[in-house]
Amino acid sequence: MAPSHDQSNQSLRLLLMGIAGPSYQGALQEGDVGEQIERCISWVKAEASEAASLIESCVPHGKPMLAQAQQRLTALESLQMLEQVVTQYFCTSERN
Repeated sequence: MAPSHDQSNQSLRLLLMGIAGPSYQGALQEGDVGEQIERCISWVKAEASEAASLIESCVPHGKPMLAQAQQRLTALESLQMLEQVVTQYFCTSERN
């Protein structure tokens, strides 16, 4: 039996919580999972920008901060793609 739309969204939310971590719990308070992923991506991009500024200022922890933000961004973008596939699948299924 194929998973339901609700089960798929719940799985995406669990993955998002794991990727985002406790620092991003505020992004997970409102909206559907797609909006939450987009909000996290925006926050991580801001974090990466801050890290780049720290690197320019020769602050030692800027490089690890940027590396972590880049890894988190890659994971979030992959999750965003999965969310789009799930949404497309269920939209197509509902039409048939």
